[in-house]
Amino acid sequence: METTVAIFVPFEELTKKVSSYDALASDVIPAVTVLVRLLNRETDEDHGFKTMKATLLAAVKKRFSDVETDPQYFISTILDPRYKDHFFSNNTASEAKLHLKQELQMMSRAEAEGSRAEAAEPSAKLFLKAQASTSSSLDTVFDDIAKEQPQAAQPLAAGAAIELNTYLGEAPCSREDSPLKYWGANKIRFPTLAKIARKYLSAPFSSVESERLFSSVSHIIDENRNSLTADNAEKLLFLKKTATHFF
Repeated sequence: METTVAIFVPFEELTKKVSSYDALASDVIPAVTVLVRLLNRETDEDHGFKTMKATLLAAVKKRFSDVETDPQYFISTILDPRYKDHFFSNNTASEAKLHLKQELQMMSRAEAEGSRAEAAEPSAKLFLKAQASTSSSLDTVFDDIAKEQPQAAQPLAAGAAIELNTYLGEAPCSREDSPLKYWGANKIRFPTLAKIARKYLSAPFSSVESERLFSSVSHIIDENRNSLTADNAEKLLFLKKTATHFF
């Protein structure tokens, strides 16, 4: 029984992590990579449990088989300074970087073509802020993968794509750091990458937090306050969810 519990502990920890308010789409691929590595590890306590671990491993691979080919996930992972290109399988890391390079080039061309219009009507640059959280027993595996050297990428073209080489050449941040705060602080160094990061890192890991918001409404609108307008209920819900971040 103790061995069974130990096998499921990483699943519990990751579930708590990805259900937090600040979990992002960029956490998906690293979470899957860590689970796969843990299930592939052989220990002295595995006797009699290898079939169980193999079944769990097959289920994880089947359920998340397409995450490394989905741009929402692989681009957000590369642009997360905690992960970068360290958590991909050997074949998909180079493909993910090539796709990101192409998006960089397209954005650079679009900015060059629209420079005159942009000079007349500059766009606002807004960056969200978040606070990262950590898990416990999974930290070692995350750190091990982050320290591994990925395969060398193909030379990138000059211009905005140089940002990608510089960015990937730097060591990943600590898992306690916030990727959104990182890009807010580095938008001058990596202006084009920061714009793409704002696009992809805005996606949450799951719908858990939005479901919590719906549940919170039941604590605001009840039989004693059933005459609240939708506008006032929305304001109260906003204050309830943001008060802990400012006070």
